[in-house]
Amino acid sequence: MNESKSKWKFTVENADGMIQRPIVIIGAPRSGTTILQRCLAVHPELWHLRAESHYVLEGPYHPRKLGRKSNRCTREDTDEETVESVRERFYEEAMNVSKVLSNPGWLFGTSSLVGRAFSAAAVLSLGNCSKITKPDEFRFLEKTPKNSLRVSLLDRLFPDALFIWNQRHPAKNIDSLVAGWHTSDKIGPIGLPRFARASYPVAEELNLKDYSDKWWKFALVPEWETLQSKTIGEVAAWQYYQCNRYTLKDFQDIDDERIFELNHESFVQNPLSSVRDISEWADLPKSQVVEHFARALPQVNDTKGETRDEETGLRYPEGVQRGMRSVPELSDLTSRMGYGDISVYP
Repeated sequence: MNESKSKWKFTVENADGMIQRPIVIIGAPRSGTTILQRCLAVHPELWHLRAESHYVLEGPYHPRKLGRKSNRCTREDTDEETVESVRERFYEEAMNVSKVLSNPGWLFGTSSLVGRAFSAAAVLSLGNCSKITKPDEFRFLEKTPKNSLRVSLLDRLFPDALFIWNQRHPAKNIDSLVAGWHTSDKIGPIGLPRFARASYPVAEELNLKDYSDKWWKFALVPEWETLQSKTIGEVAAWQYYQCNRYTLKDFQDIDDERIFELNHESFVQNPLSSVRDISEWADLPKSQVVEHFARALPQVNDTKGETRDEETGLRYPEGVQRGMRSVPELSDLTSRMGYGDISVYP
């Protein structure tokens, strides 16, 4: 873990104001980025979007618009005019519910369908009210799992950005991805796709063995077209590998002081210590609201209904094991991430 305190003071100027040293949470889908983001989002000095940044970045950087077939995007895939436009959009969309509520933690601690819908509506309404008093300069928090494939791009958008790399054990992360692929929200007899926000209708092209819906879920990773006739476990393992591989690749061009590596398992075990370390590293003042949320650490964005295997604690142990075996490069990558034993079965 990188515990050195950042000394970066450069700010990115927009037409109407400045976003100072934004904190960008990077992590593969289902790695635990949501609970970390919500922990930090209640900080009174951190502004954020109403949701993930799909509605900002999918416009100029949609794969089809770039002539690409994945969400992979680098600093070379944009121009200065677009960069300025996107920066302005982030500034305009930024909100801070803490400016309206002294303790907005209860808005960020729900997982049910009704709770998520209410929370989204409340955050949007209160967040819009907070924009009335938006300062010219502020700190900003961003979290979108697709950004694990866009670190280079984010570094161009915000050259002073601080990056938190949220890592999770591959077996548990892949298991959660598989569960997400198979999860839908239900309103009575009606099933609604979940985890398909800002997704693409390409999954049916692959003739996957255990998934028939057209919607590709989570990040559209490079070389997804090679997964013909695979299982969701194999798809999920490839997503996990590609997201973390490209994150690590892009981080090679970023100063170590701007990167904080966070182990999700350690965070869940001691969230209070983790948020204190992050606050010190990111030059954020201590916040009682953040620490109160961390102590409670509600379960968010979870999936329900699956039975867990008693031996492994996973919902789809065989599928996860098959998926991990299909990506032999995974072992070297996860070793770099600090996970020595990545076997599914103890």
